[in-house]
Amino acid sequence: MFCQWVGEKRLILRLLFRKITFLWRITKDMYDKRHQDYHDKIQLLNIELEEHTKADHDYQTTVATVFYIARRAKSIFESSEPSEKRQFLNYILQNPTVNGKNLEFTLRSPYNLLLELASSLSRGGYWELNPD
Repeated sequence: MFCQWVGEKRLILRLLFRKITFLWRITKDMYDKRHQDYHDKIQLLNIELEEHTKADHDYQTTVATVFYIARRAKSIFESSEPSEKRQFLNYILQNPTVNGKNLEFTLRSPYNLLLELASSLSRGGYWELNPD
């Protein structure tokens, strides 16, 4: 009698397992839809990666240009014609005014940050990225 009960339980469990397995099967339509969703996500991620890579390259180019101009500012200014000097000053200076014989100005960003960094490091200090 116990053996018959165990046999019936096994049969019931086997049938239940087959039913569950059948319910969990993936149809071709389900697979195709999921595959297309993943393919679309991969394409979107590749586009975003490409955009970030380009932005990173542009950022590196900009930083290199800023450092190049900052390092060579004096020689660029001295070797330029008066109209080029005016353009160069307009490029790096913000709100320049003449007070008597003195030129008063603030540097445009990012050159103001480079000046801040250089003066801080020359005093033996350190430079914070977010001083606020």
